[in-house]
Amino acid sequence: MKKVGIIPNLEKRESYQATEKLVSFLNQHGCTPMMKETTAEKLVFKETACTEEELFANTDFIVLLGGDGTILDISKKAAFNKTPLLGINLGHLGFLTDTDIHGMEESVLKVINNECYIEKHMMLEADVESAFNGNGTYYCLNEFAVSRGNMVEVGVYVNDEYLDDFFGDGVLVSTPTGSTAYNLSAGGPILKPDSNSLAITPICAHTMYARSIVISAEDVVKLVINRRSHTVLTVAADGRHMSKVNMNDTVTIRKSDKYLSIIKTSKLGFYDILRQKMFNNGGR
Repeated sequence: MKKVGIIPNLEKRESYQATEKLVSFLNQHGCTPMMKETTAEKLVFKETACTEEELFANTDFIVLLGGDGTILDISKKAAFNKTPLLGINLGHLGFLTDTDIHGMEESVLKVINNECYIEKHMMLEADVESAFNGNGTYYCLNEFAVSRGNMVEVGVYVNDEYLDDFFGDGVLVSTPTGSTAYNLSAGGPILKPDSNSLAITPICAHTMYARSIVISAEDVVKLVINRRSHTVLTVAADGRHMSKVNMNDTVTIRKSDKYLSIIKTSKLGFYDILRQKMFNNGGR
C-alpha cells in the first residue's frame, strides 16, 4: 500500500475539486492519501491529516496541485527528505509539472504501477556572510539573486578567480532548472536540465558588454558587494528574501549535494516541453 502525500495550492479554486477527486481515486486504488493537518481540516478530509514532518518523511511520493510556484515552495523540504514530487499543473507554464488536471488520474496510476521515471534537479546552496544578519546557509532550486533598491556594484569570482565587477540592479546565479525562469527574463541562456552547468547573469547591467556566462556546476561562485548601497541589498532564493547584505559582505554559491526528484510519466523530452510551453504559447 502506497502512502501518497497531497499538497494543493489553496489559492487556486480548481485545487479544491481536484483534491476531492484525487483522494477518492487513491482510496479506490488501495493507497493512503495524506495531507498536512491544517489543509486536511480546511478541505474536510480529516482522515488524511498528518504532521508536515510525516508528510515529507513517510510518503512514497507527493502530488502537488498547482504549478511551478507550488513546487518551488516545498522544494527544499522535499529534497532534504528525498521525497519525489508529481506536479499537476493548475497554473500557466508548468515546466516542472507532469500533466494537467485532465491527465491527473492517468499519471497518478502510472506512478502507483511504477510506470514512470525520476528526473534529478540540481539545487544550489549559498553561504551568506552579512554584517546585518550574520552568517547563514540557504538553498534554492531555481536561482540565487543579489539585487538592490538602487545602483549596485557586485564583484564576481569563480573558484576565487576574479571575473569582473557588474554594475546594475544585481547579479543572479541560476541552475538549469531556473534557467527558464528569472534568468531567462533577465536575458540569460536556456540550459538543458542535465547540462551540469550554471549561469551567471547580470540584472539590468549598466555596461553594454555585460552578458551571461555559463560555467561548470562544479565551480564555486563568490559575489562580493563592492560599493555601499543606500538601500540594503537583498539575497533572494527562488524569489524569497533570505538575508540583507551591503558593502564587503559576501555570498558564496555552490552546487548542493541535495537534489529535487521530479516524477515524469510522459515521454515528452526537454525540447518538446520547451517548444510546447514556451515557443508555441508565447511564454504563457
